[in-house]
Amino acid sequence: MAENENNAKSFRQEADDKKEADGKKEAAVSESVDAILEKERQKSLRLLADYQNLEKQIIDRVNSRGDKIILDFLTVYEDFIRAKDAYEKEGGNVDNLNGIIKNMESILGNYDVKPIETEGRKFDPKLHEVVQEIEDNDHEEGTIVKEIAKGYIIRGEVMKYSKVCVSKKIIKE
Repeated sequence: MAENENNAKSFRQEADDKKEADGKKEAAVSESVDAILEKERQKSLRLLADYQNLEKQIIDRVNSRGDKIILDFLTVYEDFIRAKDAYEKEGGNVDNLNGIIKNMESILGNYDVKPIETEGRKFDPKLHEVVQEIEDNDHEEGTIVKEIAKGYIIRGEVMKYSKVCVSKKIIKE
């Protein structure tokens, strides 16, 4: 009977050793799988970041090309306004030109292009470019008294600076 007990203990010990070895193998496999999963997760995050950066770059490229086209369009728009003003001075009919200009303004509005307000405002180097200083005691110094060329903002950024004349106090000696 003692021999049977020893055999049973030995059998249990072997079973326990086998379970322990299997547990160690499972833990090693689990750690290996976890390491592979973490590596793949990091790779996936890098790929996602690369994709998002590429997406932003493409949007920026499209916007910059689109902005160039809009800038060219603004030149044509301003030519129409000058032509309308010239015809008005001569007493010509400008109804058709007004319709075209209104359509052009609608297109510019669709692209969020807005004119920069100038006359009567304080000079802002972020929006305006000084072409001339005019001696004037009627206005506070640095006030825009005349706009030479219209400026425009697109999506909150300056596309074209306004060219302006600003007031300068007359110095009395």
